[in-house]
Amino acid sequence: MKAKAPPAKQAPADRTDDLLTNFLTSNLRLDARKGHVELMGHRIMLFRFEFLVAIQKQLETTIGTSAKGVLYLAGERAAQEVMPAMADRMKQLPSGKEALVALQRMSDIWATIGVGRAAVTMFTPGEGRYSFKIEDSTFPAAYGPSSRPVCHLWAGWAAGVVKRLFGRDVLCEEVQCRSMGARFCEFEIRPHIALPPKP
Repeated sequence: MKAKAPPAKQAPADRTDDLLTNFLTSNLRLDARKGHVELMGHRIMLFRFEFLVAIQKQLETTIGTSAKGVLYLAGERAAQEVMPAMADRMKQLPSGKEALVALQRMSDIWATIGVGRAAVTMFTPGEGRYSFKIEDSTFPAAYGPSSRPVCHLWAGWAAGVVKRLFGRDVLCEEVQCRSMGARFCEFEIRPHIALPPKP
């Protein structure tokens, strides 16, 4: 009589959705009497991405290509102002190697607010170079087709996050975008090189 083979081990189930859902529900508060919504202790507004798209398209119509710089700087400033308040809250997510995990935690937070799923694709902090992609990015889907990248706010935000977390002055550039027909939005972050002083 042949012995029965032991049952094959199953891979552990991916609990990402459960972890993020639990994180979000335990940190989201609604006060309908005041009309306030708070996420992680900070007031937020829930709106469709078309709201941001309308602002960006109006800026592009009004000031042309300068809109990219305005949105980038707004994203960078927002990250600089929000990161100190989020630092303690980010520690609540599962931890690991500090620097990389800090970026992965930020990706998890982006996922909870509907930006899309960000993933670090290159991480070389010694050189100040990083890259990441956003899959299923909501903003370009709302923006529609474009001949150029459109995620200027996220590029600025990413530069602000890296500057705040690692103390490096960096630039972030979106090198491919779903609005241009790419499968995902991809961003490259590199050190900001100051221009030499004028003679």
